[in-house]
Amino acid sequence: MTVVVGAHPQNLSLSILARRTPQVAALREAGISFFIHGAGAQTLALVRLGVIQLAGTGATPPLLAKNSGLDVAVFGMSAPRPENGGLLVHRDAPIHSLQDLIGKSIALMPISWHQQFLAAELDHAGLDWRDVNAVELLPTTAGDALVAGLLDAMVATDPLYSQLASKIPLRVLARPGVNFSNRSVYWGTHDILDRRPDAVQALYEALIVSELATQADPEESARLLDGVNGNSAAQWLATLKARIWGITPPDAAFLAEQQSHGDLFVKFGLLAQARDIRDTVTDRFAHSTLR
Repeated sequence: MTVVVGAHPQNLSLSILARRTPQVAALREAGISFFIHGAGAQTLALVRLGVIQLAGTGATPPLLAKNSGLDVAVFGMSAPRPENGGLLVHRDAPIHSLQDLIGKSIALMPISWHQQFLAAELDHAGLDWRDVNAVELLPTTAGDALVAGLLDAMVATDPLYSQLASKIPLRVLARPGVNFSNRSVYWGTHDILDRRPDAVQALYEALIVSELATQADPEESARLLDGVNGNSAAQWLATLKARIWGITPPDAAFLAEQQSHGDLFVKFGLLAQARDIRDTVTDRFAHSTLR
């Protein structure tokens, strides 16, 4: 059985690895192939359809998967990632804090870490999800609406943030990596983790090697991404240089954050009921000597 890994522009690590020809060939020998697709928001649907079996996203999709009955576990994660951008408003808008967003419209990328980020920021500010009008919207459409002055706020990070900042002056109300750790996570169904641990281990170790290569030579990785999502290598380079690279197994701190955010989603009405999510992480692939 070939294990298919989804690679999309919102997960740069897998997008880069899927374009490293020698590594792709080696992984093919280990029974792994890549499906390169255009939107991370489709990852959960692709897993449910059986199109892909392993994925890389923000921390929110596996949290939502558990609630919908999809039996998955995170086997690897990045470090917390402060990003350039975050919760954005027009600099000339009378919005200077999260309290000023009460009753305002906020666009979030569908089925993404944006939900966790905004929920954490609202909770930190003493606000409820129902205090704002948060709606999922494709990032390009949200950006167009913000530039046109028709949207109060949106969540965006580089390279989209820099593109928007070149068109209108922006104020960043909150940045990811503070109240929400903003990790990339790598996950799959328990079925695949149990039946094909060799393939999962191979992917995990290939990611470690690729991350080290990107850290050592971000220019090369930027060239691999040239044209991805409409961005040039030069546009990607700034993002790659600003990012903390590396992959480790999920730890107790990550699990605690996921559990607290799952509980927060219930409090905010985003999930129907609280769940114990201890089975949504595994450190069984932590024995690699490559880190």
